[in-house]
Amino acid sequence: MRIITTIIALLLAVTNINAQGNMKENVNLDNRLALSHQQTSLKDACTNVDFNVWPKGELNTAYAQYFIGNSYLAPLDAENGGPVNVTFEPRCRNNWHIHHKSVQVLVCVAGCGWYVEEGKEPVVLRPGVVVAIPAEAKHWHGAAKDSWMQHITYMTKVEEGASNEWLEPVTDAEYDKLPASNALLSVTDAEYMQRFDAFAYGEVAEQVKTRLDDHTRYICYLATLLGCQGIDEYRVLLPEALDKGVTPVEVKEIVYQATAYLGMGRVRPFLTATNEVLTARGIALPLASQQTTTMETRREAGTEAQVGCFGDGMRDFWKSGPEDSRHINKWLADNCFGDYYTRTGLDLKMRELITFCFLAAQGGCEPQLKGHIAGNYHVGNNKDMLIAVISSNLPFIGYPRTLNALNCIRSVEADK
Repeated sequence: MRIITTIIALLLAVTNINAQGNMKENVNLDNRLALSHQQTSLKDACTNVDFNVWPKGELNTAYAQYFIGNSYLAPLDAENGGPVNVTFEPRCRNNWHIHHKSVQVLVCVAGCGWYVEEGKEPVVLRPGVVVAIPAEAKHWHGAAKDSWMQHITYMTKVEEGASNEWLEPVTDAEYDKLPASNALLSVTDAEYMQRFDAFAYGEVAEQVKTRLDDHTRYICYLATLLGCQGIDEYRVLLPEALDKGVTPVEVKEIVYQATAYLGMGRVRPFLTATNEVLTARGIALPLASQQTTTMETRREAGTEAQVGCFGDGMRDFWKSGPEDSRHINKWLADNCFGDYYTRTGLDLKMRELITFCFLAAQGGCEPQLKGHIAGNYHVGNNKDMLIAVISSNLPFIGYPRTLNALNCIRSVEADK
């Protein structure tokens, strides 16, 4: 008990909560973020919940009727009625409730979540944030959409006749107004994000809407973010892409195919992020297999895919070139095309389009980009569509790489 008390005392001191349990005046959301998260990355705070540090405990069946989603209770000093560590799965939150004649203290120890008091600004719960909830305040608390969250809770200033009153559930409409843990820039940098969103999703989207439907646009966003290694933005946009109709199979195929153009060293974090988002949405993994080849048939099938993208001149490409590097041309046929392009889930037109995005976004591979511009033309993605794609992707890769890709298109057009 002494250890627990010491931990809580230190956390209270760090956040300037006084001994009476009153909340520090005028501490807005921006200040809380700055105090609690100056040196810790968002990904670490929200995904690295180590249950060996703060125990997950047992499923909270006793109070399940007052929670949406699963929560878990781990009493830290049960024999003496001490604090309880409460774990919330992503999207889990308790009902609106009121503590009469007592003050509840929350000490966030892992993950990311929310404390919402009626009539006040929401408070982000991250490791080190302490909230003292005044008696008679109507409130709720729970995890972010995309993160587990753990907080220690205990009661103080308990008066005679103290009680807890459970009220109505927090509706999805109320809850979904709050950003995911990876979208908090809309709160901390509102002015900046308003201007970015107006450009990326207003001006740019309006410019390309006759050439790109939302489904294709978001597929290109995901491929582009892989290409430029925009993992945090990928986490933000993946749920939006799923909402726009991009299927889990299509997402996985985008990530898998990126391996041939980016390498596993750069793809693995995106595969991990994809699995986390899909699992949080209740999508069972692994997904159904999209594989159509065997190790024995992949080279021949890959060659046919190359021919489909670039013409019959590719039929014997796998055995061409200097003897000391001929194996790489073979690998292009059996691995790059035979292992990825032969899978179902995306057709050749879309596979060439996402390859265009991979190459344009990572930069430094203009010769390959020109080759795949020609490949896009061969499968039916014309110049106007490619210009629409690089225009749509500009907010995520910047002007230099966009202009380089545009110059590659102009060069291919001139060669024609």
